[in-house]
Amino acid sequence: MDCAIRSADYTLPMFRLYLALLIALCGCIQSLPLFAADVADGRSLLLIAAEDMADPRFRQSVVLVTRHGRSNSTVGVIVNRVLGAGLDRVFPDLKQAAQHRLHYGGPVAPGEIVFMVRRATAPEASIALADDLFLSSNVGSLRKLLDAPTPETQLRVFIGFSSWAPDQLEDEIDRGDWHLLPLDVDALFNDTLDEMWPRLWRRATQLKVQLPQPTSRISLVQR
Repeated sequence: MDCAIRSADYTLPMFRLYLALLIALCGCIQSLPLFAADVADGRSLLLIAAEDMADPRFRQSVVLVTRHGRSNSTVGVIVNRVLGAGLDRVFPDLKQAAQHRLHYGGPVAPGEIVFMVRRATAPEASIALADDLFLSSNVGSLRKLLDAPTPETQLRVFIGFSSWAPDQLEDEIDRGDWHLLPLDVDALFNDTLDEMWPRLWRRATQLKVQLPQPTSRISLVQR
């Protein structure tokens, strides 16, 4: 799983390393090319870690993933892993940043900020995950959202993200590493993070969701 999402090793030294790297780079962060303005076309869903997940860094993880663009790249963020610092550690000049916590989104580009926002209009250079839900790494857009201000109930900020090589995620699903669920926007912003995995795991074990192919949409079957 070289490119697969991993949750953080939450030792204090590791967290300090991530945070120091992020702060050092925040003045020169550029938007990730894969997060150009795009529409996911109904192909976003949630990965729910299997109860017997062998890798401890994946245990009890909930991951939002989507396919987008001409290459149908698969990207995502872990949505239930909070880090022990506020966003004001990265943006000390923004008063509203102190109202937001940092979350660990995945191992790819650990010096990058990625954010998910629930609003009617798309931020610059974002992926439309669903109606009124967007994913972006554009720091200028994030600053505008913080200045607005935008409450934490509508905005989630991550360090890093994840992407998969062709067929890699399918192999992991076939191996039984993940259950799949349709995207639940309310759960993303309203569930207590500690309760998100068990609640969604119980739901996922009652349903069978097929990973959408490049030209297909999610299919849902009651077991």
